[in-house]
Amino acid sequence: MTGISTKSRTRSPRFPSHSLEEAINYAKRIYEGVHTSSIDSQTAFKLMGFAGKSGASATALGSVRQFGLIEGMGENTRVTDLALRIFEPGSSAEHAQATREASRLPDAFAAIEDRFGGKTPTVDEPIRAFLIRDLGFSSRGADECITSFRRTNQFVSQFSPQRFEVIPVSEVFDESASSLKEPSQPSDSGKMADRITPDDSDVIRIPLSKECTAEIRFTGPISEKALSNMIRHIELMKELWD
Repeated sequence: MTGISTKSRTRSPRFPSHSLEEAINYAKRIYEGVHTSSIDSQTAFKLMGFAGKSGASATALGSVRQFGLIEGMGENTRVTDLALRIFEPGSSAEHAQATREASRLPDAFAAIEDRFGGKTPTVDEPIRAFLIRDLGFSSRGADECITSFRRTNQFVSQFSPQRFEVIPVSEVFDESASSLKEPSQPSDSGKMADRITPDDSDVIRIPLSKECTAEIRFTGPISEKALSNMIRHIELMKELWD
């Protein structure tokens, strides 16, 4: 469910005019200036790089707010816990998850995700028709919303929740012997698939040497057969390289 009604309206519903990447940069300036302390809007504008309140600064702060990176009003404006999970993550997985969470907070963006079941059309026309006909956007507002939505999705696409234990190179590569160690076996199971939580996009990084790290991205359910096929492909690649 989203917070946008499908009732006709004379002006476009609210949406972040800035992409999530831009909003994060603005919020980070606030965080670097006052950390988690509460401030007034004027101070927030100046920390973000504006001279004071204006149409541009208000729009920028509004975008930061819609992505859930600041909370409070007036003199009680401060960065949120969600923003802290992005700025000071405990792991790359937490950073990725928080970034993805922020990208879905704007009501307009959530409405688009709901309408198309998370499978956003590659062309703008269906999205534009939905925004104008169902949500009451103006033509200009729909185009600006789509632009912000696309830029946000492009930014978020580089982050994937890390659902794998990343083994440090120092634990795998024996510098003194200049050889690879055998990685420790999981205590709960000897099967790699038992340690994997299938999702739409999972990534594992495997350090192979001090200079080389392999990155494998899984899309869709991971089965024993899929892992076996992957091993066969790696063996074939090795023969070709040799």
